[in-house]
Amino acid sequence: MTSRSDAPFPATRWSLVAGARAASDPRAKRAALEELCALYWRPIYGFLRHRGLAAAEAQDATQGFFLSLLEEDLFAKAQAETGRMRSFLLGALQRWQRGEWRKAQAEKRGGGQELLSLEVMAEDDGFEAAGSDNDTPERHFEKSCALSLLEAAMQRLAKEQSAAGKEQTFATLRPLLAPLNGEAAITQEEAAQHLRLTPEALRVTLHRLRKRFAEVLRETVADTLTNPTEEAIQGELDALRAAF
Repeated sequence: MTSRSDAPFPATRWSLVAGARAASDPRAKRAALEELCALYWRPIYGFLRHRGLAAAEAQDATQGFFLSLLEEDLFAKAQAETGRMRSFLLGALQRWQRGEWRKAQAEKRGGGQELLSLEVMAEDDGFEAAGSDNDTPERHFEKSCALSLLEAAMQRLAKEQSAAGKEQTFATLRPLLAPLNGEAAITQEEAAQHLRLTPEALRVTLHRLRKRFAEVLRETVADTLTNPTEEAIQGELDALRAAF
């Protein structure tokens, strides 16, 4: 598997968990939590909204859940056989909500600590974006996790393309790579005109970029597995496609 030194999150998700479990320095644990929170807060927040919480309550609960991972050492319960990061987080969230969120909510904004800006959550709600009103909270969580993985892979690829001096080309072709929210639709003909490429040159460039995106997405998915075998990675990719 290729190096992930160019990834926006320099360690894999499960290595973050393992590091947080082993770290004696509270700052190391918090740093791991902040990186996980940055990637997974939308699925967590969306799940809580679909369970009936109002926006402000879901913001508090999202903060409280991630803080509980740190303060109550829920990382210690993350066993290797859990396998998938999304499965671990959903199970931990469901257990936490059943027994702990009411107590946590009594403390203002998680005791005054924040892992993610509440303003960010308020401005970038987006909990409806990955699902429909007919989805169960669990189904919405799966869709939102899939969208988060696509976004993380896209960030990796964007950084890579920028370093290669292809930032403008990538920015133009990005909407043609994956179904992310908030991006204006563009046709291949419009992209070719914008980049001053012939239709054939555009198709070749897009084919190469799509191939690289598939590779980066595969690496990103592997980061969420304790044992990233080819079979396990393919299973997660199939689940990601099914989510959409």
